[in-house]
Amino acid sequence: MSETRPFQVLIKPVSADCNLRCEYCFYLRASELYPDEQRHLMPDDVLETVIQGLLKHRFPQTVFAWQGGEPTLAGVDFFERVVELEQKHGAPGQSVGNALQTNGILIDDDWCRLFNDYKFLIGLSLDGPEGVHDRFRRFGSGQGTWARVMEAARRMERHQVAYNILCVVNNENVALGADLLRWFVAQGFQYVQFIPCVEKDHPCTVPPEAFGDFLCDVFDYWAKEGFGRVSVRDFDAMLSERAGQAPAMCTFAARCNHYILIEHNGDVYPCDFFAYEEWKLGNVMEAPLESFLETERYRQFAYQKDKVPACRGCRWRAVCHGGCQKDRLLAGSFAEPSVLCPAYQKFFAHANARITRLAKRVMQQANPPAR
Repeated sequence: MSETRPFQVLIKPVSADCNLRCEYCFYLRASELYPDEQRHLMPDDVLETVIQGLLKHRFPQTVFAWQGGEPTLAGVDFFERVVELEQKHGAPGQSVGNALQTNGILIDDDWCRLFNDYKFLIGLSLDGPEGVHDRFRRFGSGQGTWARVMEAARRMERHQVAYNILCVVNNENVALGADLLRWFVAQGFQYVQFIPCVEKDHPCTVPPEAFGDFLCDVFDYWAKEGFGRVSVRDFDAMLSERAGQAPAMCTFAARCNHYILIEHNGDVYPCDFFAYEEWKLGNVMEAPLESFLETERYRQFAYQKDKVPACRGCRWRAVCHGGCQKDRLLAGSFAEPSVLCPAYQKFFAHANARITRLAKRVMQQANPPAR
């Protein structure tokens, strides 16, 4: 292949291994893929193959995204090796970044020094105030984790680690609406991503109507008081779309073709929501990374994103492109609209005019008139 379109890798270095038992976790079932292993950890040869395989393309910016389970279970030494391999295989001046999503439980000064020294971007899972967070995010013993997560946040601040908040919107905290974002702002958190919990027949699943109300309420507060003070990923994605840029969220992208998932043993899947045996694309030890994007299975997955018959004629199709594919499967098939379609339609209609005005303001600030 003479030229490869830029893509990212989402890496599960410890597979679904985790030190928590969050009630709504969707990835624990991935352990069923590897039932003969008690502990999962990416071997060095697989790690080097992945890093070398992506860095050889010399993309303008290369980002390695580390998730789990809980990726910090791999240990600080593992990620020091990650940095060594990136330095070994990267070219002088090549832009290389690392993003790591964590529950925060193991974050200590050693982790923070690593994150700060090598400019890791951390996504810290936090669902709100103590009673809200501890409702679903607990240790196996049932003990809540809020205090440990808040301690991790403050520790990262002391070490000047860049991080954002990942908040799962579930059937309980959805009722807080804008008060939830107000609480995050009051804690000094500047970057927040709201992730709707949508799982089949799961009591934690957020009702579409309630999620629509949540987005509208949060947006009203953000547009009036939070704009410029706090970044909310959903709203930033809409601003990017209005500014003629690619949306910053795969949920709103026209195609699901910008990354691949790599499990601890090198197995490749199109997405972490589709880490099932029937969607396995191969293994990195058997073929180059870019070759998986050319497989018929991957193309089938990636290019059906915008092909939803019921979306034809919808005024918001150019904004959401049918929504997340796993949320469409929950509605019955890939051909069905997302189960969150009513929520997004309500929100888009509610926020449309103000998003357009705010996008114009952002573009004017970025490109002030010449004097």
